[in-house]
Amino acid sequence: MPTPALLPAHVGLCTEHTQIPLEHVDVRAEILGAHARVTFTQRYRNQESRPVEAVYVFPLDESAAVCGFAAVVEGVRYEGVVKPREEAFATYDDAMAAGHGAFLLDEERPDVFTASIGNLPPGAEAQIELTYVSELTCEGDSIRFTLPTTVSPRYAPAEDQGGIGRAPADVLNPPRASDVPYGLSFTARAAIPGRIRRIESPSHPISIDLGPDHATVTLAQEQVALDRDLVLLVTPDEVAAPQIALERHGTGRVAAALTFRPQFAVARVPADIVFVVDRSGSMDGSSIEQVRNALQICLRSLEAGCNFNIVGFGSRFESLFGECRPYDERSLAEAASHVAALEASLGGTELLPALEFVLEQATRSERIAQIVIMTDGQVTNTDAVIEAVRRRRDRVRVFTFGIGRGASHHLVKGLARAGGGAAEFVYPGERIEPKMVRLFRRALSPALTDVRIDWGGMTVTSVPSTVGPVFADEPLRAYGLMQAGQSGTVTLHARGPSGPLSWSLGVQAADVVEGATVGTLAARARIREIEEGGSWSPDRGSQQHERRANRAVNEIIQLATEFGLASRETSWVAVQAREAPLTEQATLRRVPIAITSGWGGRDAPIGVQPTMAAPRGSRMLGGALADSFDGSFVAEHRLARAPGASRDRAPRVTQAGPPKSPPPSIFGRFTRDDRLMDKVGSVPGLGGAAPVRALDRLVALQRADGSWDLSQELADVLGLRFGDLVSLPLGSENTDVARRALATALAITFLETRELSQHPEWELLAAKAARWLARVKAVPPAGESWRRLATRLLV
Repeated sequence: MPTPALLPAHVGLCTEHTQIPLEHVDVRAEILGAHARVTFTQRYRNQESRPVEAVYVFPLDESAAVCGFAAVVEGVRYEGVVKPREEAFATYDDAMAAGHGAFLLDEERPDVFTASIGNLPPGAEAQIELTYVSELTCEGDSIRFTLPTTVSPRYAPAEDQGGIGRAPADVLNPPRASDVPYGLSFTARAAIPGRIRRIESPSHPISIDLGPDHATVTLAQEQVALDRDLVLLVTPDEVAAPQIALERHGTGRVAAALTFRPQFAVARVPADIVFVVDRSGSMDGSSIEQVRNALQICLRSLEAGCNFNIVGFGSRFESLFGECRPYDERSLAEAASHVAALEASLGGTELLPALEFVLEQATRSERIAQIVIMTDGQVTNTDAVIEAVRRRRDRVRVFTFGIGRGASHHLVKGLARAGGGAAEFVYPGERIEPKMVRLFRRALSPALTDVRIDWGGMTVTSVPSTVGPVFADEPLRAYGLMQAGQSGTVTLHARGPSGPLSWSLGVQAADVVEGATVGTLAARARIREIEEGGSWSPDRGSQQHERRANRAVNEIIQLATEFGLASRETSWVAVQAREAPLTEQATLRRVPIAITSGWGGRDAPIGVQPTMAAPRGSRMLGGALADSFDGSFVAEHRLARAPGASRDRAPRVTQAGPPKSPPPSIFGRFTRDDRLMDKVGSVPGLGGAAPVRALDRLVALQRADGSWDLSQELADVLGLRFGDLVSLPLGSENTDVARRALATALAITFLETRELSQHPEWELLAAKAARWLARVKAVPPAGESWRRLATRLLV
């Protein structure tokens, strides 16, 4: 949890005695397969008696390529232009000094922007419109669209709290209030290849219009608070096949977007795995509870031959073991007990020292270390953290897990990119276990290596220039900036677990269409590669670091100005030249933002207060906060068809209802040594006792080798009589092993028949159990296998 030193100076802050100039935020999105085009409109009105300069810090998706910026004043539209950052500010500052209207958009980080609205006269209104395109991530068979709405409080280490100019602690921690009067309205149109099977939102109640080839999504409420990420999951009937899109940008360049989805056989291999767990105060509430549950499943998905460790971090870090320890019954028991007691009690989010400790140990390992980082992603020194991983990228693979309503996507995804791994996000109300197992499966499986893209003799600038590891059945996206009129074949080459592999796509000049999306995304991807790829501190080439950095800056500026993009080096600026310039100095007003719901245990309603002034007594950052779960609001295509409805257009479906809560886990109340489970008490926020999932109870009983003991606790989970089980004639001389074989067969059968819907959670540990059962030497009763006997007893 950020310390008081992190709070920004409230110079120009709106209070209950002044009016907040930001009235409303409206977002219109088009979800088009693997990318989205978003128009983001902010409406400002000056209700004071003097001119104001409004400054609003807000988030965007970290992959956003901001390619349009304009101000609309009194019905007149003033288009922005992209200039080098300081030149853009000079234009803005000069316009303000001359009494003209001025509008500026700066990128502070890839996921944090600042809008400045200068010289807004008394009673005047202005709309700021920005447009961006962004890549969308795949989550299983679904496409995930995320609209960040607030900048969560970010912990700043000492080096980010001072220095020349505005410190990162100030830039990335705008003023906050428990309630703000402005709200969000949202509409999205989804049109993806094939039929849309399902749309859901784990974050907000939504209304959905489902048509035959598209869907329109709106919020169930007219406006909502900007205190949590807005998340949509769009699931098509079929997974998209490998494809290529070709566009001619307004610059004259042709851009290609490639999507490969390599499929190849993989087998799990032993690995050195370190779990790096955020235990800072901001993780309090449901976040740390979800982490405990996910870690328990991952621990039981490890196998013999693996080494592992758990490192928790906050203002300090704690390592369970001095170094990675072999996975066995004893280390599992220690780790399970440790995880059950994890609390968000270590203070601030000092990720870098803990990560340096883990990375230094990893470089001494004979195997490439698999590092799994679980965090709500709220730090100011993102660049330094990503660079620490990038320097050791040859010795580690880093997998990241963003938790909560406002995790920094730049930190979570940037770490995964730097470490050649993958990133996942979990929103309150979504179960963390299947997502964690999906990520964990990648960590235990070989990936494609030596990956390269061959453009078949065509003249192309490939983005990225170097492709990292690729995982089975995971989409790989790449871009190319090329000369017009070229045709040929582009091939993805890689080395898989069994040898060389390749996949090809055809490029036809006749397929090029006019457009402004692919080239924009390609330029943004190249800028990101420069920023994160080591151009600032090269490992090879000239060691004249300052000159190399200047060269990198120049390339960013060249790409950003050519394609019209905001970046760390360029800004958008627009000027409203007035016939009668203002003569009075504008007063600075820093717009407060809403505290992230769930941050540090805080909960807030989805709605927004209908008032235009800061509410009297509104609280700034700090104080005791509470948390809650949000349910997932879903509509499916098949549910939208009412009797008599048109075949071409489905009726409108509203999904609201009360928030749901995932049931609690038994893991926090289970002691492996004596195999006793205490009674589960009431769950905070639910007002009474809630049942524990049978799956969680079953998993908690599994041994390190994958087997289960035949016990009263297991019988209770299975719904069988323990006395009946122990009295069975098992037909084996080794009764103890035979009982474990029967128990393991029963557990596997229970999972496959009673918990089939939770298959992604238990898939890995069940496979381990099946391998143990195949190796066991105990002989089942004549004429039966252990699995057949278990099926007869359970089904």
